[in-house]
Amino acid sequence: MTGVPITRTLLHTAGQRVAVEQSAAAVATVLAATGGGESGCDDVANLVLSLERSKERFDTSGCEPVTRGVWATGRHEAIIASAGGSGFSQLWSIDEDGLRVISRWTPSAKEAAAARLLPARHHALTGQVLVHYPALWLAMQQGLAPLHVSVVRIAGVAVLLAGPGGVGKSSLVSREMAAGGRATCDNLAACDGTIAYGLAEPIRLPAELTEPGGRRTYHGRREHGWETRLRSLRPELIVVLRRGLQPDPRLRPITESEATRAIVAGTYAAGELLRFWPIAAALAMATGCGPAHPPVQQVAATLAARLPCLELQLGRQPGAGLTELLHPYLDAVHSDSVS
Repeated sequence: MTGVPITRTLLHTAGQRVAVEQSAAAVATVLAATGGGESGCDDVANLVLSLERSKERFDTSGCEPVTRGVWATGRHEAIIASAGGSGFSQLWSIDEDGLRVISRWTPSAKEAAAARLLPARHHALTGQVLVHYPALWLAMQQGLAPLHVSVVRIAGVAVLLAGPGGVGKSSLVSREMAAGGRATCDNLAACDGTIAYGLAEPIRLPAELTEPGGRRTYHGRREHGWETRLRSLRPELIVVLRRGLQPDPRLRPITESEATRAIVAGTYAAGELLRFWPIAAALAMATGCGPAHPPVQQVAATLAARLPCLELQLGRQPGAGLTELLHPYLDAVHSDSVS
């Protein structure tokens, strides 16, 4: 990556410093995928993204086939014919300075048709393979693991919300942010067991909970950008969310093994990461760099072993917000911090 001309660093995501080269269209694509950038940030990038206009797939002559649609160049590089079935061909190159990913839109007829007929799917896939997966894979090389969690600071305490997709994490985070809370991510973070580095992505909320506008996405939700987003938070309390049939929410302490299982299971069940696991494994084989699998279990267990763990079973009707529900536990965290 040495000597590559960089336009500017746009944002921090998953603990990585991202820059984009090439066209304004590439910059716009990254911003759309991340919910807004950090223009004017002058940090040295360790992840460089390039979206080329060429419609030709990368030349694989002389390259070693690794698995279906993936080749190794022998220079810590990997070529992927269609990353995650998205229609984007990619060249991944890693060295001591970081990672560079060059992408080209080279879809098959079927992939091009899917992009036209299923725009929400195409938009989500584009963000994943062009921006999010490169950042998460580079984070893996640093010992971090992707976690399907939300992390929000309320009443001065960083709360990690765990649970499967659709359980209500985004709605709770949005409500707390409207009341003055700050968050580092909506659904995904890269974590080492101590600090959670938020993945920069739009916040997705049910249409009935937001003002008109925002891009339509899955499950009747709309995407909205962040006004402010913290780059990272150090979780101090774990709250596992569940949906219940009772009218009111219920809160109870849980063991560290229960919390670990919930974080791990929610991460592997996440649709946002469905295509990440095989891509990460193929990249490890092709580049010869890093682990084939991130330390999800280890990181979740480390978090649960050192933090208080609760389960919040949500009721059928919207009730009190997180700050009110967690009030005594937030006070306890404050007391422990002071002592």
